[in-house]
Amino acid sequence: MNIKNILISIGVIGIGIILYKFLMGFVLPIALFVSLGYILKFLLKGSESDSGEEISQILKNRGKPNSLENIVEIKPIQVEKITEEEKATEEEKATEEEKATEEEKTTEEEKTLN
Repeated sequence: MNIKNILISIGVIGIGIILYKFLMGFVLPIALFVSLGYILKFLLKGSESDSGEEISQILKNRGKPNSLENIVEIKPIQVEKITEEEKATEEEKATEEEKATEEEKTTEEEKTLN
């Protein structure tokens, strides 16, 4: 290899080490402390406002009735089986309706004839 190429590779490696030390030793700790400060501020503000809201929610909920009133019972769906007696009553109703319609027709015909 050429001496010039060796010096370039040593320089690149040296600059890489310097940048690594600078970033890890100086920039990264500063960034970590700044982000930690923001996180702590957020947590402190959040806990103060949450505690006030929790107290107000407790006071508001005292006036409300129990949640038992909001419960809705759901009845299961039952498939109705038609028994023979019910079939018989349905047939009787159908025949009675037919008779009633026939009687109405005859009365209407009598009225039209008169």
